[in-house]
Amino acid sequence: MGHGDLIPLFWLFISIFLMQMLLSRMKGAQIPTILGYLILGILLSYYGRGLFHQEEMNWLDNLSEFGLYYLMFLSGMEIDFNILRYQKGAKLRQNPLVIGFLVFAGSALLAFLLGTRINQIDSSTQPWMIMLILLTTSLGIVMPVLKETRIIKSQYGQLLLTSAILADLITMIILSIIGGSYQSGFTWRQASVGLLLPLSVILYQAIFRLKRTSFWHKEIRKNSVVRLQGLLAVLGLYGIITDMTGSEAILGSFLAGLLLASFHLHDHHPFKEQLEVLGYGLIIPIFFVMVGFRFNLTEFLRSPQALGWVPLLLSTAYIVKVLPMMCLGPILGMRRALAGGFLLSSRMTLIVVAASIGMRLGIINRGIQDAVIVVAIITSLLSPMIFSMSIKSPS
Repeated sequence: MGHGDLIPLFWLFISIFLMQMLLSRMKGAQIPTILGYLILGILLSYYGRGLFHQEEMNWLDNLSEFGLYYLMFLSGMEIDFNILRYQKGAKLRQNPLVIGFLVFAGSALLAFLLGTRINQIDSSTQPWMIMLILLTTSLGIVMPVLKETRIIKSQYGQLLLTSAILADLITMIILSIIGGSYQSGFTWRQASVGLLLPLSVILYQAIFRLKRTSFWHKEIRKNSVVRLQGLLAVLGLYGIITDMTGSEAILGSFLAGLLLASFHLHDHHPFKEQLEVLGYGLIIPIFFVMVGFRFNLTEFLRSPQALGWVPLLLSTAYIVKVLPMMCLGPILGMRRALAGGFLLSSRMTLIVVAASIGMRLGIINRGIQDAVIVVAIITSLLSPMIFSMSIKSPS
């Protein structure tokens, strides 16, 4: 790699810093940071392509993909087991996990009904594939927005985070299995995705026992570099296992974060702060910028078929999330329930992955796939902004 190959990264560093400074001056507008990164990527794709040559950007795409995995890792790390754990004597409706399952069930029912309707419009589509596409929620957007609005540790924030986790986790598992078995049949390779759960238990026990040894206190506890390298090694191990099973690497990354969350690191724990600074300061912004950069708006506008699918898919994308959350109005208040429904309607990476899998399997058409990308962009831009404007103060 020559010096010139790093030029795109240098320009990204400068652009991201300038965007961050602009957003800092616009705090009154309540624009989510990730929204700014997406807009930055779209602007660079139109006005800065001369600075980014394709032959120099392949490795940058790989760095962007790692940013997604790291974001999934931090998302798993944010789970508060104390809030999710059922408290004796507490009402079931106060448990975020129970409510999250009910919201997911309601969304799944609506998504399947709407998928059946879309199948009547285009018989080449499969209702269950449309259901999976509509069920996705961008945990990569929900988690940073909740963190930015400082409500992630509240019961309301944990409810939204849990609902997003269930939507992404269940669809990730189903897509991981279906993606490799729909045409070739279910094999032991797809079944081996179940190894991730016992692996998590084994790693937890191993780390728990290691923390009691003198080696941990002498070589690891006082050396932040070794701790970070060990953590990245665990993340890499999950990545290898997911690759061997043919499942999605985002599933392994999330489980790795969940493993770390089980050790109950508080918000201001030095190690947790180091991980977040590394992620939100360097790796994750590159991922969001590249998502915006890779979207070709001109090509989309030239496709009448894709344009025709956007209004229908966009409306259904909001219906399957907002209506179930509205049922929680008596518990949360209608304003917060609606705001949460819009935030959960944010979709980005997983919905695009689901659409590409459906296209590869021949169960959705090209027009729907292109429209799904636009729906992902629109919901990623609008939903966090609507939520941030609706939540006036931290809960």
